[in-house]
Amino acid sequence: MPASTPLVVIDGQSAVNYGQVTMGTPSINVSDLPARQEVIRTNTSCRTPRASGNARAAYVYTYSGGIRTPLHHINRKDTPEAIAERKAMIRERTKNAKTAMQREALGTAIGNAVNNARQIEVLVTETDAPVFLYLTSYDSVLWNIQRAPGVDIDGVVINSYEAGAIANGVDASRTGIISFDNSPTRKCYVSAPGRVIPVEGRIASAKKLNPNVDLSRYEKQWQQEYRDAKRFYGQDIKNLTGKRPEWILDNARDGEFNAILVGPKPTAPFEAQAITRLQIPSHITPFWGTRKDAYKAFGLNAES
Repeated sequence: MPASTPLVVIDGQSAVNYGQVTMGTPSINVSDLPARQEVIRTNTSCRTPRASGNARAAYVYTYSGGIRTPLHHINRKDTPEAIAERKAMIRERTKNAKTAMQREALGTAIGNAVNNARQIEVLVTETDAPVFLYLTSYDSVLWNIQRAPGVDIDGVVINSYEAGAIANGVDASRTGIISFDNSPTRKCYVSAPGRVIPVEGRIASAKKLNPNVDLSRYEKQWQQEYRDAKRFYGQDIKNLTGKRPEWILDNARDGEFNAILVGPKPTAPFEAQAITRLQIPSHITPFWGTRKDAYKAFGLNAES
């Protein structure tokens, strides 16, 4: 990652670049699994770790973003028999796809079966207290936690639509993984609302674009969205993390990012750490390698 990459920081914090916090991005070898995959059990309970009494909490949300990684998965546990059955099904459907539209639909369905995770760096520099991380996204993200010297991670929870994973996390007893897609924890998935914007502000912004616009049909919707967002950032987020987060890093409407900063800018950049722990939810079948090899491993055809 370039040293000039801007980090996402909390409101009011001065702009910080990646190179001001850590030196270099650990190299990832596509052909070698960086660490043994540790399976984190997913079940129907929505209970996850909460921040300890002496910890400080951080809440993060992104729709997508990050750097493409060699981590791929399908949202189910596969056996060799299931893979063979899927191969046979794909061959049969391909043979029967007579029109260009049918072939295109089949190719889309096959392609959507494999999810490609995106790696986001979580740079933690807060050393005055343990840090609890609640990391949320829509797309599949491999959250790579990088600690400055003296940092203590209290716990990590990831909550996403597509199943995510954690690099350099903590003990399973202080780890939670929730996802929606084909997961036993789908009812536990929490999607962040938009920012807390008063209706008057949205009306003023809309009228700047078009002074004659009729906004009457939007006002009730905007009022409800304002109430939902205010409740989420006021109480719901506290219920998720266990206490009011000191860092809310939420770019739900501002684009994507590759790295975040939890804590102050250090006096000197710390050395980036290699991935020594890789935690995967129990309901997915993961694969580490190239995109083409991932399709092959899952009984799919990358060229479809």
